[in-house]
Amino acid sequence: DYTAYLEQIWQGGYLTNNGTLCRQLTENIARFLKVSNLELVSNGTLAIQLAIKALDLRGEIITTPYSYVATTSSILWEGCEPIFVDVEDRTCCINPDLIEAALTEKTTAILATHVYGYPCDVEKIQKIADRHNLKVIYDAAHAFGVKLAGESLLLHGDCSALSFHATKLFHTAEGGALVCKNAEIANEVFLMKRFGHVG
Repeated sequence: DYTAYLEQIWQGGYLTNNGTLCRQLTENIARFLKVSNLELVSNGTLAIQLAIKALDLRGEIITTPYSYVATTSSILWEGCEPIFVDVEDRTCCINPDLIEAALTEKTTAILATHVYGYPCDVEKIQKIADRHNLKVIYDAAHAFGVKLAGESLLLHGDCSALSFHATKLFHTAEGGALVCKNAEIANEVFLMKRFGHVG
């Protein structure tokens, strides 16, 4: 089976840069998850970094201390400052009731993690974001296929980052994806990951 895939790649002559199998995987995952504006990337960390860049975030980003280190590293690598807010006892997700007390005039976004497939309180978080004109990114590495009220959890926030690392429920050994709220953000991500190449 593996050799047949390789032969298909060789016959197509597309070895990199969004080849046929890459596009097919994108379409299949988006269809399975019932989402639009999905961009494949090399890993979940890069997905978060691209979300921060595409949303043009600066300053402080509210986040959780209970996540893999890549969540915080992504914030630091993009020149922003992580501001930690404690988690809920039951879900280990960020506690939305503590977010507003941590906001300052430098806060530009909330980066929350859906832990072990438990959804963050997306409604409360969105209301806070709307009140304070903040962007919302979800680290959804643990939430592939998770639904909330019958719809994909990935539809919440401005962007949701997925990891396809070998430790995840759905994996490609390495890899990841970013699901964007709208096509404009997704196009920005597409251009950044391809160094601006359109053709």
